This record gives sequence, structure tokens and C-alpha cells, in this order.
Amino acid sequence: MKTTIEFLVFGILSLVLTLIFIPIIKKNAVKVKLVDNPNYRKVHSTPVPLVGGISIAFSVLLLILISGNRLPFLIEYLSIISSGFVLLIVGIIDDKNDVSAKYKLVIQLLLSFIVALAGVRISSLYGLLGIYEIAVWTQYLLTMIVITGVVNAFNLMDGVDGLVGGLSLLGFTMFFLNSIYFNDYFLGKISIIFIGAIIGFLRFNLSKNKIFMGDSGSLFLGFILVTLGIKFMEKQSFAHTNYAYGFLLLVSLFSIPVLDSLRVYLGRVKQGNSPFKADNSHLHHLLLSVGLTHKKVAVSVVSLSMILFFIGFGLISYQSISIIILLIMIVFWIVVRLLLVINNLHKWKEIIKKLEQR
Repeated sequence: MKTTIEFLVFGILSLVLTLIFIPIIKKNAVKVKLVDNPNYRKVHSTPVPLVGGISIAFSVLLLILISGNRLPFLIEYLSIISSGFVLLIVGIIDDKNDVSAKYKLVIQLLLSFIVALAGVRISSLYGLLGIYEIAVWTQYLLTMIVITGVVNAFNLMDGVDGLVGGLSLLGFTMFFLNSIYFNDYFLGKISIIFIGAIIGFLRFNLSKNKIFMGDSGSLFLGFILVTLGIKFMEKQSFAHTNYAYGFLLLVSLFSIPVLDSLRVYLGRVKQGNSPFKADNSHLHHLLLSVGLTHKKVAVSVVSLSMILFFIGFGLISYQSISIIILLIMIVFWIVVRLLLVINNLHKWKEIIKKLEQR
């Protein structure tokens, strides 16, 4: 009961602090031109402050520093929190002046290596393709690839209002529920703090008084989520209890960003373009094309993520990890194909309408 009240206080304080910080940071962001300017690929017509990630980070850091048990908490999560804040700063610089993609990649790989060096790394594939324990050098390599790949895939999802915030809220809620089930106080603490801060951000992001997450926010949240997932997975593995559960949680949480990014990259290469050339082929763009609003797109993607989550955990006692991941991929492929068919129908209707008007 005491822990429940404590978590409730953390969540409320985080929400209140974020609601206080956002107007202050927003005002200063406009002064220094830390804003997202409109262009032909964007729907907003006036500059929007890119302060969501900064506001969330400030609230989280302040609550961690003033809360009890901060020393053991910081010792356990120091590599994750410190690396996440470094990436936040890189994101702020990128939002303001555009950092070269290769420099961002090098920094992400370096931070991933630091986290892996601190013991937060993937040590097993938990039966995926029949593979369990892997060599130490493979652990480092795989961890760096997974963290960097997931962070960038998560960043690419930040295309409509509420989407990255909604996915982040879902992810931290998953962690919070698991922290209660597995009696992991520190995981519950950091999860509820992020939950409150993200709700505060969404209050502004989905209103007329709009702010955006910014690359700083999506990179920061993606990094924290994936590293927390790896740490949780390894803790469950070390305890020799439900270790496949932690692995599946990580897979289900990031299946949509990763699968969508891979699909888009392959599609661009197939068309003879650079895989990093911006276009409107992401999942959220497809949903916008069928007529959904930003809010409905965010709700749809988060709902699909929840469906994939329940598919995985509903089958965990009956099927292997390999079969479950294959099924998740098939469901995602079916959804994308349906959206592509609907989009093609809309295009043909427009063509027919133009021909009739001649």
C-alpha cells in the first residue's frame, strides 16, 4: 500500500512539473528559434516549439534527484540515464542546427557500447532460430546494433501528433505493470515518472497550443525504452524465471517501429532511391492517406501495438519465440497490404474523377 501511494505521488508530481515546465521552456524555445518550421511535407502553417523531450527530461531528472533511494537508483541506472541525457543534448543540437546523420550514428553506437559495457546487453536470443546463449563479443555487437536500430526506427515514427508520445506511454505502462508483477521497485519508479511526464506532454501536443516532441525527445525516449527493456530482460534471465517473457516484451514493444522502418528502407532501395531519403511511405502516412486524423492515426498505431503485444503473450505458453515473432510479422504485413490496397483505390477514384471532369 505504501509503495502504491508513493508511485501515485511520483506520477502526479511528474505530470504537474511537466505542465509547469512546458510553457516556460516553450517561451524560451521560440526566442532561440528551437522550432519546427513549416514546409511542403508538413501540415502546420506556423513554427511549433520542439520542447516535448526537454520538458519530459527535466521533470524526470528533477524527480529522480529529489526522491528517496536516489543513490542506489542512480547506481543501478546510471549508464542508461546518463547516456540517454547525452543523446537528448545531441537531439537538441540536431533540432536547432541539423547534425550530420553519420555523426549521430557514431554517437549512438558509442553510447550503446557504454551501456553494454555497464552490463546492459543482450546475452541470449532465448530460442529464436534455435539460438540461446551467445558469445560475449556477439553480445556487444548485437546490443549496439539493436539499440541504435531501435532508436532510429522509433525516431522515424515521430510523424504525427501523439504517435511517439502514445507509443512511449504504452511502453512505460508495460514496464510499470511488469515492475509490480515482478516486484521491481526501481523499474516501477522510473516508469511511473515517465508516464506522468508523457501525459503532461500529450496534453500540449494534442491541443491547439501545440508543441512537438522533437528529435531530442524521440531519440531520448527511444533510447531509454530499449535500454530499460534490455535491462529488464537480462534481470529476468538472471533470475531464471520467465526469461522469454522479457525478450518478448522487448520484441512486441518495438515491432511496429522496426518492421515499418525495414519495410520503408527496402521499398526505397527497390525504387532506386537512398534508404534515408525522406518520403511519405511510413505506416502513419498510409493511415493519413486513408483519411484518418492525427489523433486517430496515433490511436490506431498504439492499438495495433497492443494487439501484437497480446498476440505474443497469449501464445507464449504454446508456441516458440520464433513462431510468435513470425506471426507478429505476418499480422503487420497484412495490415500494411490492406492499407496499400485502400490507398490505391483512393488514387484510382481520384484519377477517374478527373477524367470524368474533362
